Amino acid sequence: MTAAQHTEPARIALVFPPLVETNFGSAFPSTAVLAAYLEREGLDAVQVDLNERFAEFLLSPAVLNDLGRDRDSRGGLLARWCQSHPDYLIEPSSGRHKFGPTSPLGFVVRELAAGLALHTDGVSLPQGSDRVVDRYRDFYASGPLDELCAGDFDLIGVSVPMGPQLLPALLLAELLKSAGTGARVVLGGPAVSLMETGDLDSLLHGNHAVDALVQYDGELPLVALARMATNGDWRPASVPGVTALIDGEVRTTKPSAGPSVRDLPAPKYDPLQLSRLDAPRLGVTQARGCYWGKCDYCDFVELYDGSPPFRGRHPGEVVDEMSALHEITGVSDFTLITESIPPAFASRFCDLLIDRGSPFTWDSFVMVDRRFTEDLMERMVKAGCSDLIVGMETVITRVLALVSKSADRDENIRFLKAARNVGLPLTVNLIPDLPSTTYAEAMDALTTLEDLSDCFNAVSIYPFEATRSSQVGRQPEKYGFVQSEGTTGAGGQAQFELNRLMWIDPAMTPQERETVHQRYQQFADMVNSGQRGVVTSQRGSCDVDTGARIAVEDMSIERADNGTVTLFDPMSRNVLRFEAGQAERVGDVLSGAPFSPTSLESRLGRSAAQSFAEKLHRLGLLTGAAAGNDTR
Repeated sequence: MTAAQHTEPARIALVFPPLVETNFGSAFPSTAVLAAYLEREGLDAVQVDLNERFAEFLLSPAVLNDLGRDRDSRGGLLARWCQSHPDYLIEPSSGRHKFGPTSPLGFVVRELAAGLALHTDGVSLPQGSDRVVDRYRDFYASGPLDELCAGDFDLIGVSVPMGPQLLPALLLAELLKSAGTGARVVLGGPAVSLMETGDLDSLLHGNHAVDALVQYDGELPLVALARMATNGDWRPASVPGVTALIDGEVRTTKPSAGPSVRDLPAPKYDPLQLSRLDAPRLGVTQARGCYWGKCDYCDFVELYDGSPPFRGRHPGEVVDEMSALHEITGVSDFTLITESIPPAFASRFCDLLIDRGSPFTWDSFVMVDRRFTEDLMERMVKAGCSDLIVGMETVITRVLALVSKSADRDENIRFLKAARNVGLPLTVNLIPDLPSTTYAEAMDALTTLEDLSDCFNAVSIYPFEATRSSQVGRQPEKYGFVQSEGTTGAGGQAQFELNRLMWIDPAMTPQERETVHQRYQQFADMVNSGQRGVVTSQRGSCDVDTGARIAVEDMSIERADNGTVTLFDPMSRNVLRFEAGQAERVGDVLSGAPFSPTSLESRLGRSAAQSFAEKLHRLGLLTGAAAGNDTR
C-alpha cells in the first residue's frame, strides 16, 4: 500500500528496500511482523515493499529497452525476450506478478537484477557517477521517493535483512533527507545487527541522513523510537539496542531482551502487496535463533544479543496462526521462519496438521539430524511439507567435525535416502570449499553427491566466505586460514564486503577452487534442469516421428545480419545458435512450422534430420504440431 492511498496519513512507514532478488514475487515477513507489533501497541504503520517495486521497475519498457541494447550478454537476451513477452511475467488484466520462487520464469527477473548489487569496502556509497547507483536513483525517482515524502511520516523504518540492501537503503535515506522529509530514518535488521562497533561508527559518521540504527530484536526499540518521533522527543541513545550519532559522538545502548516469540501477534501482511503476487507464500515464525547453534561458519546465531540464543513457539501456536492467516488472506502456502526446524517440534506440528485435516502446504529450513527418522519424514509429507531446504554443506566427515556440524558423511547419506524413500522433496545447500577442504576431498564429495542425486529435487551452491561476525572470523587460524592483503572478491555468504574476513584458506589453490566451484555448479545445473524438464513437459507430449513444432510462442528468435539465428527458450533455459547455412535450411521450422524427421531428410539428410529432431525434443523445445499451446 502506498502512502498516497491513505485518507489519513500514517505516521510510520516500514520499508523493505532492494536488492533481494531471491525474494522477487514473494512477501518478505520482516515488515509484516513489525507492523503487527506496532499495531498492537497502538501505532499505525504502512508497509512499502520497494524490493518488489524494483522488480516491476526492471520490467518496465524503458529499463528493458536499455538493458536489451547489450546484444552480447545474457541479460540483454533476457531483456529482449521480456519485451516481446510482457504478459508472461506480469498478468496484464490483474497485474499479478508471475515470477515468484515457484515460477519456472522467476530466474528471468533475478538475472535481470544480476550486477545491480552495490559493493563497497565499507558503508559509503560510491562517489561520482556510478552506473548501478544511477539505476537506483532512477528507480527511487520513478515514484517511491515522492510517495514516501508525501506520506508526512514521523518515522521511516528501513528493514535490512540482507547485505545487498544496505547501500540502497543508505541511498534512500540520503534522497529522503535531500527531498526535505522531516521523518526520522531508522535502519535495522540482520545486516545491521552483524556490524561491529567501528562499522556502526563509520556508517553514522558517513551517512548523516540515518538518524538511528537498531540491532537485534527490533520490536521494542522501534515502538520507543516511533513514539519519540511522533511526540517530538527524540532521544534515541536512551533506547536499548539503538545506536545513534549524538552531538558528533556515536552512542550505543546495550540491548535488552526482545519480546517472547510466543507473545508476537500474527504478522500483518499487506492485502495490496499480496494481491500483486500470483502464488503468495506467507512466513510464520517458528523460532528465533537455532536449536543447534554451533556451526562455526554461521553468524545468524549472533542476531539476538540480549535475548536467549533460541526462542521457540509451541506447535499449536504456529498451526493456529497459519489458520488465522488463511482465514484473513485466503493463502494456504506457508514458510516456517526458523534457522532449522527442530525434530521434536516437527513431530508434534505434523501430528496436529494431520489430526486437523489441514489443507496447508509448507516448507522450512532443516539441518541433518538423526532424529529426523524415515517415519517422521513420512508424516511430514502427509502433513503437507512441500520442500525442506537442507543446510548439508558437504559430506566430508573431517570438515563437518571441524566446523561443528552435527552430522557426518554417513548420517547425511541416511537422511537423503530416507527422504527419497518417502517422497519428501529436498533442496540441498552445498558449500564445496568449507574451511580446510582440499581439492581431492571436494571432488570425492561431489562423486558421492552425484551418486545420490535421485534423493533431492534441487541444489544450491554457495562458495564459502568467512565472515568476521562468525566463529571462523574470530579464530581464523584454528581453521587453517592465513592473512591476506586486499579483497577476496564480491559475493559469497557475507554478500557485502563490510563483513568479509580478509584471510584466505590455502587448502586449495585459486585454480583448484575455481574448478571446484564450476564442477559443483555444473552438478547443480544438471539436477535443477531435471525440475525444469517437468515444466517443459507441460507443453504436451508429442510424437516427433509423426509431427511436432518448436513452441516459438514461448521463445525469442533473433536473426543476425550474417544469417545466424539465436533461439532462446526461457522455459528450459536453453540458448541455441544456428549458423547461417543450417538456419536457412530449417528456416520454416525455426518459425514454428510443423515438421518431422522425414520431412527434413531432403534438406539435412536422414541421420542429421533424426538427430536434429531428437535434440529439440530432448531439450524440451517441441510441442504438438497443432497450434495454440501455451505453457504459461
